[in-house]
Amino acid sequence: MRVPLDKVLNLLGAEQAPLQSQRRRQAAVWRGEKLDYLPLLLAGGSTLERKNFPSYNLKEQFFDKEKMLYEQAWAALSTVRAGGDALPSVRANLGTGFLASVFGLEEEVFADKMPWLKEHLRKEEIKKLSVEGLNPISEKDLISRAKEYMGFFKEKLDEKASVYIPDTQGPFDLAHLIRGDEIFTDLYDDPDFAHHLMELSTYVYIAATKYLKKVVDEPLNTGHHGNSLYMGNCGVRCCEDTTTLLSPDLVKKFVAPYIKKALAPFGGGWIHFCGKGNHLLDIFLEIPEVKGINFGNPENYDPAEILPKLESKGKIYYGSFPRKEKEGMEEYFVRLLKPLHKKGTFLLGFSLPEGEESSSVLSLWHSVQDKLL
Repeated sequence: MRVPLDKVLNLLGAEQAPLQSQRRRQAAVWRGEKLDYLPLLLAGGSTLERKNFPSYNLKEQFFDKEKMLYEQAWAALSTVRAGGDALPSVRANLGTGFLASVFGLEEEVFADKMPWLKEHLRKEEIKKLSVEGLNPISEKDLISRAKEYMGFFKEKLDEKASVYIPDTQGPFDLAHLIRGDEIFTDLYDDPDFAHHLMELSTYVYIAATKYLKKVVDEPLNTGHHGNSLYMGNCGVRCCEDTTTLLSPDLVKKFVAPYIKKALAPFGGGWIHFCGKGNHLLDIFLEIPEVKGINFGNPENYDPAEILPKLESKGKIYYGSFPRKEKEGMEEYFVRLLKPLHKKGTFLLGFSLPEGEESSSVLSLWHSVQDKLL
C-alpha cells in the first residue's frame, strides 16, 4: 500500500500558522536580545484523525524515507496544533550510532526500539586511524543515507516544517560508542591513545555537522532541534550522557577541551546530559562555547537553584521541569519564573494539558511574566 505522505503534508500545510513571531522570540533568547515574553514550547496538539491512517514501525522507517517523513510529519502537525512558540521540525532518525558509521561500525535495526551498534573497534584498529583516512566523510554509509533522506524531506516539506541534522551525540559519547566500555580504563592506562580517539571523534562531529547543515541550507550558527526548538547564534546540540560517569578531573582533561573545539565552528551549542550531574554542570557553565543546558532527567534538579545559576552565567535552560502533584498551572509557572531576575534565559518545553486550550495556557504564561519579570 502506498504511503499516504501527501495527505499528512496537506494537513500540515493547511493548518500552518505564521511562525515568524515564534522564530523571533526563540532567537531573541539565544542572542540575549530584548523580548516581549519568554517562549513556551507547547507540545501535544491533537491529531485525532491519525486513527484512520496506517502506522510504520522504526525498522520500516529506517529503510524507507517516505515512511520516516510520514511518521514525523504527524508529530510536526501536533506541534503546530499545540499553538505555542515551538517550531515544527523533522530529522533523518538513524540512531545514536549514526556518526560511528564513519568508522565502519554497523547498527542493528529494530522494529520497536532505536538502532544500536553491533560491535566496537579494538584499540589496535583505532590507533591506525587518522583524520585523513576517515575522509571523504560524505561517502560513508549512514552519512550518504542521511543526505538522501534530508534532501527528500526538505523538498517534500516545502517549508511546512524544517529539517534538522541526525543524532550526532558529542565528542566523548561518540568516542564511547566507537571504543566501548574499555574507554574508561584507557583514560588511566593510555591517556595518549584516549586523546587520539577524542581528536578523531571531534573531527567527525565537526565535519559531518558542517556537511549535513549544507545539505539543508542551514547556517552554521543557527539550527532546529526536537520538533520544537530554534537556535539563533548557537548552531548545534552536544550530547554527553556518558560523561556523567567521569570524575570532574577526567571531564576537565578529556572532555571539556574537545567540547570547546567541537562547538566553536557553530557559534556555540547547547549540551544535553541525563542522570544527575551537578559536577558536570559547573564545568560546562565555564566553557564560553556552551550556550545552553538541557537535562534528560530534570526531576533531579531544583529550578529555584538551577535557573538563577544559569542566568548568572549567561546560559540558557532549554527543556522542562516536572509539575508537582496537585500543583495548579499558575502555581507551576510562578515556581519556575520567580527565581529569575529578568526575561531571557529560559525556553520551557510543556505538554498541553488534556482539555486545555493553548490560548488560555499562553495567556497565563504571559500574565505570570507580567507580574514577576
